[in-house]
Amino acid sequence: MNVLVYWKDYQPGQARGKSRHWHSNHRVFDDLLPGDRLWVVTSGKSLRRHDEHAGYLVAMWPVAKVLPNPGDDPEHPAKKYQYRVLVNNVEAIHLDPPVWVDHVIRAEGADKAISVGRFLRWPRRLSDEKIRQLRSLAGADMAHKWLTGNKRMTDDEANAVAEKAIDHDHTQTVATSCYAAR
Repeated sequence: MNVLVYWKDYQPGQARGKSRHWHSNHRVFDDLLPGDRLWVVTSGKSLRRHDEHAGYLVAMWPVAKVLPNPGDDPEHPAKKYQYRVLVNNVEAIHLDPPVWVDHVIRAEGADKAISVGRFLRWPRRLSDEKIRQLRSLAGADMAHKWLTGNKRMTDDEANAVAEKAIDHDHTQTVATSCYAAR
């Protein structure tokens, strides 16, 4: 199963960590199994982008295990967050820079003025088609990490990905401007 989750207070680079986990009270987490995936999205606002309401993919986290929340984290009390999802940190993929995926995760005709966080209040199961679209948008960076087991890139590889991201950001800006002009 693949589940889309929204990280409200994400900060750039924060998806990387020694021990990553996710807390929730949503019933979809009761059905997660090891190997399932969380697709982590945040807003342009969290990334300090001009399109504050848009959705950006920041990580894809394979599930290692789902546990009852032991209540040992004051920010995620067990009464409010029933589940703790442990992430397989070895296979986790972090996208830097994050990838604009707003048009994939919003329903067609949805109001772009509404924040992606308000739109994604609850986790959502992803269809196979949505997964293919997210993988395609994540492009070379995700494919490289997927194929190499998320090993560190060489400087030349990192520069190539950065150049692609700059070109992609420019294309997004032009596309957003054209969309807004309609």
